[in-house]
Amino acid sequence: MKLTLVKKQKEANGAMSFFWEANPPFVWKPGQFLYYTLELPENDPRGNVRHFTISASPTENIIRLTTKISDSVYKQTLNKLEEGSVVDGSGPRGDFVLDIEKSEPQVFLAGGIGITPFRAFIKYGIDNNFKTPTHLIYSNSTAEEIVFKEELDSWTAQNLDLQISYTITHPEESKTPWNGLTGHINAEMIKKLVIGHWSLDIPTWWVCGPPAFVSGMEDELAKLKTSPDKIEEEQFTGY
Repeated sequence: MKLTLVKKQKEANGAMSFFWEANPPFVWKPGQFLYYTLELPENDPRGNVRHFTISASPTENIIRLTTKISDSVYKQTLNKLEEGSVVDGSGPRGDFVLDIEKSEPQVFLAGGIGITPFRAFIKYGIDNNFKTPTHLIYSNSTAEEIVFKEELDSWTAQNLDLQISYTITHPEESKTPWNGLTGHINAEMIKKLVIGHWSLDIPTWWVCGPPAFVSGMEDELAKLKTSPDKIEEEQFTGY
């Protein structure tokens, strides 16, 4: 398929969203990803193809790629694309997909840019008026790096079924005053945030972020006696 860039938008420190129109149009499930092929001006050790979660809900009728901008040739080329640029895409693929029509509580654990599938999950549920009790616990290094914060805050203000807890691991590096949670997500934090509302016997725990974050969440959930078959996870490798 061909993907035409229609808009670029800064989301947080170091993070950008790219909005695309697809030809031909296609249908995807919230949480799935696309492959993007770019023409690079020079060699990138990882090649010229990357895959990114579609951070938009299918209800929004536009493809949204949200990512951290690194110094790699691929990411710098992506960041310099102008509106109207056309790239090759393929997909959708991936099975990190929530059946949002479930009525059982769901807990999302996100690290950094691992928020992207959860944005799609939440927006899809809101647009379809699903009443799934959901708690997102979202970790970043600083307040300035929280992606989609304005959107997420507006959604929690309008939806009693959605709770969001932010935690910052390096508050001393934040330029924005921070009065919220601090420290890495751990078993004790999860217990304090979740047990007051629901039993810790959550049907599914969803984990997404860098490999170290995902591995750390596996360890913390194990401390809560969570069965591995109740954990759905997706790792975002840095590139």
